[in-house]
Amino acid sequence: MVVIRADANSKIGMGHVMRCLSVADALLKRGEEVLFVTADDTPVPLLTKKGIPCRVLHTDYADMEAELPKLWEVLRELQEEALSRMPSQRTESPEAALAQKNTSILVDSYYVTEKYLEALKKRITTIYMDDIYAFSYPVDMLINYNIYGEEMGYEKDAAFADTKFLLGTKYVPLREEFSAAEQQGTAADGGILITTGGSDSFNLAGQLLTEAMKYDALKTKEYHVVSGSLNPHIGELQALAQEHGNIHIHCNATNMAELMAESKVALSAGGSTLYELCAMGVPVIAFSFAENQERLVQTFVKRGIAQYGGNYRTDGNKMIRNTIAGLEMLLEDENLRAEYRKKACTLVDGKGAGRIAEAILSCR
Repeated sequence: MVVIRADANSKIGMGHVMRCLSVADALLKRGEEVLFVTADDTPVPLLTKKGIPCRVLHTDYADMEAELPKLWEVLRELQEEALSRMPSQRTESPEAALAQKNTSILVDSYYVTEKYLEALKKRITTIYMDDIYAFSYPVDMLINYNIYGEEMGYEKDAAFADTKFLLGTKYVPLREEFSAAEQQGTAADGGILITTGGSDSFNLAGQLLTEAMKYDALKTKEYHVVSGSLNPHIGELQALAQEHGNIHIHCNATNMAELMAESKVALSAGGSTLYELCAMGVPVIAFSFAENQERLVQTFVKRGIAQYGGNYRTDGNKMIRNTIAGLEMLLEDENLRAEYRKKACTLVDGKGAGRIAEAILSCR
């Protein structure tokens, strides 16, 4: 079994859970059991819909050390389940029972601490999904699938001497729908896709649409906005859609690959969506509104894979104006769109989740 420890809520969005779901699907396809463990019940409806079991700790997602006693309870339950299947090998050791059951844990949270990971590693094979290299993580396996993952310098850190690494875009954990090469390519007369994350606390989608409606060349284009259930501004977006017949809101979309394949250009915040757009070959104007997004966006721009919209945290409304001005220019420049498409399609092949699953299964 693989235990997946990840959270989702209105403050941190759905990104951690969504990328872990891709890995979970790959594990399930390989006959492995998966159990999600979350701090609160926000992700439960999604996990239930997908038929994946989940245990809720009812703890503070930002204070992970405090959750350890409850997490041990979950692991002990797994121990008891393992012992019930192996009555002739009963043991009082949770570590021994978990080892017999070949159990490991994948953690995906920016709120981990060294003490938290050390405590886990003493009991169970521990894998960590990283983006930021906040400290030397004491884990058995470390995953950083980002475009800059191989440049982080993990291997130079003596603390990682016994750690296995999965680094770079070869391991981007996309859903299976993005692995079909025949879906690549964008519609010549397609619309504009806007994706700003599952929560969008700044209502960037609404601001971008409002700005676009000021341009004669843009106000008649078709806009498809992907919004998550955690978006507090969904009512404002729906009001815009009622006012403008060319604006379409897709709440909790389950057909992202299809929406991307039908798009001429995308406006996207930094995050896993950028890699999905790469897999589908969609030209992108990328922007950021969170600290962990800016490095990803900047790397895409420096490598000529995306156009830069700006950083909302530092630029504010200037980012909105720059992004929409850039959209007008990109729609007029067919050669630039072709260049972005070509570079994007060579970056991600959509098979990263399977590679991660295989590595996890071999790391215990």
